[in-house]
Amino acid sequence: MNRFIGNNQNNYKPDMNLTVDEQLFPTKPDKFGIKFLLASDANSKYIIKNFPYLGKEESRSLSIPFGEFVVLKIVEPLTRCWKHVTTENNFFTSASLATKLLAKRITLLGTIRGNRRELPKLAKSAKDKVERFLTVLYKPNNCTLTIYKFKPSKNVTILTSNHKIKSITTESEPETVAYYNKIKFGIDVTDQMARKYSVKSKSYR
Repeated sequence: MNRFIGNNQNNYKPDMNLTVDEQLFPTKPDKFGIKFLLASDANSKYIIKNFPYLGKEESRSLSIPFGEFVVLKIVEPLTRCWKHVTTENNFFTSASLATKLLAKRITLLGTIRGNRRELPKLAKSAKDKVERFLTVLYKPNNCTLTIYKFKPSKNVTILTSNHKIKSITTESEPETVAYYNKIKFGIDVTDQMARKYSVKSKSYR
């Protein structure tokens, strides 16, 4: 695996947009699998870097959350080249990670969990008075926090250090939400390409 990833990094120049997520690669007979944490090119879906989850990481400091540690480790060979990372899982996204990536010339975009300490009360509350299809923006440090109500009782909260939104209309979804919906499927497609499709059931395939 290390040889494969090394060849990818030496012979392929990734696009500007990358996606980061986890992948459960099945083992025979597919009841269990090995978890991989990986980054892929959002355009070509090529794997840029990955590593298996082997439990406790001895190199990780206890002060660094595991999700933050994973993203920093994955993008390590891509620093100083202005890349944009989209996290497909809200487990990875945090304001501290966005700040650390900016220092490495990498911007971040992803949904963020509602129990994060840095979020305002509006993002944490299950019941609010925000109207449907309304967008609320916050500007913490060098990031933009978008709270978009797309269902009567559900909000989507996206943190980005790349998009600088100036105005929002209620007629359309905000730029961060539209961009996230466009890019977030990178790892999902990579996962589909890495699997063999079963033909055990009766069919003409």
